[in-house]
Amino acid sequence: MIEIGLGRLRDAGRGLVVVVDDQIVNLGNAVRAIEPGFGEDGASLASVLTDWARWSDRLMAIRQRHVDDPASLPFEGPVGEAVFDPPVVPDGLLLFAAANYAAHKTEMEDSDQIQSDIGAGAGDPYLFLKPNRSVVGPTDSVVSPSDASMIDWEVELAVVIGKPGRRIAASSAMDHVAGYTICNDVSARDFVTRPEWPLFSSDWFAQKGYDTFTPLGPVIVPAAAVPDPSVLGLRLWVGDELMQDGVASDMVFGIAEQIEFASRFTTLKPGDIISTGTPAGVGMATGRYLKRGEQMVAEIDGLGQQRSLVVEEST
Repeated sequence: MIEIGLGRLRDAGRGLVVVVDDQIVNLGNAVRAIEPGFGEDGASLASVLTDWARWSDRLMAIRQRHVDDPASLPFEGPVGEAVFDPPVVPDGLLLFAAANYAAHKTEMEDSDQIQSDIGAGAGDPYLFLKPNRSVVGPTDSVVSPSDASMIDWEVELAVVIGKPGRRIAASSAMDHVAGYTICNDVSARDFVTRPEWPLFSSDWFAQKGYDTFTPLGPVIVPAAAVPDPSVLGLRLWVGDELMQDGVASDMVFGIAEQIEFASRFTTLKPGDIISTGTPAGVGMATGRYLKRGEQMVAEIDGLGQQRSLVVEEST
C-alpha cells in the first residue's frame, strides 16, 4: 500500500495528485484540506521538487489529516484504476548503479556471459547514465527491439533528489533526498560486450538506452515517510513467476555513498534520479529472458507497483 505519494496522471487536465492509502486526490484539493486559503493550483513536478521542503511537509500533513479525519479529503478513486505518467522532469539526470547488490554481483560473476570478477565491493560505486527518453510510465508497455533477443529485467529503488548540491558529503547526503520511487532498468544483454570494440568492456548505451527501457513510478514517496530505506523489500515477477526478491540492505554502496560519489562530478539538482542497483534474480544469471506477450510486475514495499507488458517493436 502507498500511504502517501505524489504522482502525475496521464490525464493532463488533472495534473499532480496525491495518493493516500492507495486512494487518489487532486493535489490542490488535498492541500486546501490543511490550508483553506491555498491557491497555487497548476504546480508542476519540477516546481514542487525545487521547493521540496515545503511540499514534503504538506504531503505529510495531508497524510496525517487522513488519519485524523478520513472524510476530509475529496478522493477521486483508487490508485489501481489510474494511468500515471513517470515522475520525471524533462532535464532530470538519470544515474544508475551497476552491480550494487552483493547477491547480484555474485550471480553475474557466475553467469556464462561474465565469468570474471566484476570488482564491486571496494573503492567507489560504478555509475552509468541512461537517456531520459528511455523513461515510460509504470503501466506502459516495454518494446522488445527487433535487433535484440536477450531482454532482461532489473527492479530498483530509485532516489529522487530534492535539494541541489555538489561534492555532497555522505554524512549529509540524505538531506538531499526528496523521496523514492520504483524503477525497472530493462536491459538488452545482447550488448553486454562488443567483440568489435575489444578495448571497451561493456556497451552501456546499447544495452540500456532503448526507448521504453526505463519504466518509472507510479509515485514519489517522500523521504519523510521512509525512515529507513535499507529495509525496503524489492520484488519482480514475470507472469506468475517470482524472479527477484531482495532487500535494499544488500546494497554494496548505500544511498549516501552513491550521492557523494555522483556529486563529485556533477551538480545534483531537484528531479535528478539515482537508481541504486538491482537484487539477485535477473535473467542473465540463468539465460531466461523476456518473451513478447509476457508481463513484468515490479513492486517495492510502500512505493506501489508497476505492470509492464512486453510487446513487439512495430515497423
